[in-house]
Amino acid sequence: MISANDVLHAISEIHQYSMLLIELKNSTTVIILHHADGTMSCYKCEGSLKPSERATLARTISKGERFTNLTIGELIEEVDGQRAKHIWLEAVGHERREHGFLSIAELQTFLRTNPQR
Repeated sequence: MISANDVLHAISEIHQYSMLLIELKNSTTVIILHHADGTMSCYKCEGSLKPSERATLARTISKGERFTNLTIGELIEEVDGQRAKHIWLEAVGHERREHGFLSIAELQTFLRTNPQR
């Protein structure tokens, strides 16, 4: 299960050019996107995202009607106590990279052992 503390820790660790997607067992996907100017946006959408949608998400998310803006508080309420189905960490800068995780613990281990994301 995902706790509020897990989410806050992940937010503080991901790089400014990264996007974190958490697909929950209840078929909701939450997205945390760090922008180049240091700001952060949180979104949710109903259902899962196809691999092709994830690849273009950072550029198209603000245009999509499918996405709902969330505050940090709403994001935490959305995921607190839920189970993750899939977790993706995307580097959306010059070199696009995607890392997949099966649990929040696996993501936290990756964040601890890979300071350059």
